[in-house]
Amino acid sequence: MKAKVKKVLALLLCVLLTVSVAGCSSGEDSSQTDSNSSSTNESKGETKANESAETEESTGDPVTLTIFREGTRPMNEKTDTVRDYVRENLGIDMDMIQVAENGAQQLALMITNGEMPDLMLLSFDNYLDYVNQGAFTDISADVGNYENLDAYVGDYWDSVTVDGGIYGVPSLLPYATNHVSAIRKDWLDNLGLDMPTTLEEWEDVMRAFTFDDPDGNGEDDTYGFFCNGFTYLGSILGAFGATSDQFYFLNDDDTITTNAISDEYRQGLTYLRDLYKEGLIDPEIFTASSDQAYQKWSRGQFGLWTCWWSEPGNAYLRYGFEELQPDGDVQIIQPPIGQDGWQDNLYATPVNAVVAFSGFMTPEKKEAALRLLDFGTTREGFYTLMWGIENVDYETDEDGNITWYWGVNNGMDRNGVEVTDMELYKLLYNEPIQREVDSMGTDLASVLYGTATEAQEESTSRENIFAFVRTDAYMEYHTELEKYFQENSIRFIMGEKDIETEWEQYKSEYLSMGGEAVRQSMLAAYNESHGTDYTFRE
Repeated sequence: MKAKVKKVLALLLCVLLTVSVAGCSSGEDSSQTDSNSSSTNESKGETKANESAETEESTGDPVTLTIFREGTRPMNEKTDTVRDYVRENLGIDMDMIQVAENGAQQLALMITNGEMPDLMLLSFDNYLDYVNQGAFTDISADVGNYENLDAYVGDYWDSVTVDGGIYGVPSLLPYATNHVSAIRKDWLDNLGLDMPTTLEEWEDVMRAFTFDDPDGNGEDDTYGFFCNGFTYLGSILGAFGATSDQFYFLNDDDTITTNAISDEYRQGLTYLRDLYKEGLIDPEIFTASSDQAYQKWSRGQFGLWTCWWSEPGNAYLRYGFEELQPDGDVQIIQPPIGQDGWQDNLYATPVNAVVAFSGFMTPEKKEAALRLLDFGTTREGFYTLMWGIENVDYETDEDGNITWYWGVNNGMDRNGVEVTDMELYKLLYNEPIQREVDSMGTDLASVLYGTATEAQEESTSRENIFAFVRTDAYMEYHTELEKYFQENSIRFIMGEKDIETEWEQYKSEYLSMGGEAVRQSMLAAYNESHGTDYTFRE
């Protein structure tokens, strides 16, 4: 088993080291993390992650689980209190391995070196990649034995089932989108402008924010629009009935639109190109890091921001927005409405990430891992893994609901110790509870968390009909197609490629390099499993 897994993963590593893997960190947007925090691995663990079942014996000591994730969550004395709590109360020692970037490549290196972690927080596609390599442990026989975990996952067990086996637990997000748009209402007031709702009004506001000195400092130092990377352009592309990913949309006539080659997508890119050429979009839109985006927003360098739902609140809580912009009035708004009535954000697949189980995992470790995840889906467990220790970092009422936590106490626990982020060991989302607590304060950060949640609940997005369809062709070609799709889209927007003369060549190349094989295979698989007879519009 070890030799086989190591051999196939060595082949996978060759691919990962030559291709940039797009998407959020371990399924979690990097903008949710504290970019000023440590991102080093504190320890390699007390036991080898891949030690064999024959040599591992139960000693009554805590079961050590090495856990891999990509991110920059703080790892400090405060987060150690959560590790200690779980060790003492569940008999599980969570040995976290956290990497700041290039998680897919670094995990592949660890595995080929014989250091596979016990649990790995992965994107959905990376999960499927490794499942197809035979790298994970099947937990399907255990499904149904953990009441809280089963209630949390529900019907989504099907989404992580491959050929009858289940090799991980899905982390779920319940909203149609995770993106919101924030605007400087005080800048609108300074310029005598109304809140924009249509695409035309958004453009007018961008132009005024860029050229009409909205902050009144007499300097030409502001831009109309910014977002942290290509995928967040979904808010504007949505006004054309398109989006910023390789999605497939079901139309009213039972045809399916291939977004990457659609006329709607071409129109959206052309519009963005014109905005970029006029200078209404910050030119660092495709290069700035999450930390730089926060700093630019907090310094007042742009006035309209499409971002992850928590970022406007985080700017107040962690980046000094209120101190740097004392007159700032930030409001959350819906994406613009296009001429044909389209108004959508980027669709959020309900399965945000998957917690995968190592193929070298012993029965004792598997049982411990399932208990840990089951604990994390309870209120007590989620509170602990999200906010810390009861009566120190949070307090509850007689019904077990949080009534106070450090976030409403200027980032201080009951002992006066500073807290910035306690989410290191949170592996499964529970957004309804998190939003409920995040927005309970009266400070500006909490207010924005609340209004951002309301905006998400009201927002719409065009569903990717093939969200859970994966075929051999998809697994073979998707990564290269994603790279081609994003690189060319950015070049069209920046004017490095002429969309009027080179669009057809882009489409032809996209289809010939695997796009046609992928979409036809996914269509066939979907029609077969759903008893439909859909066809492609393009």
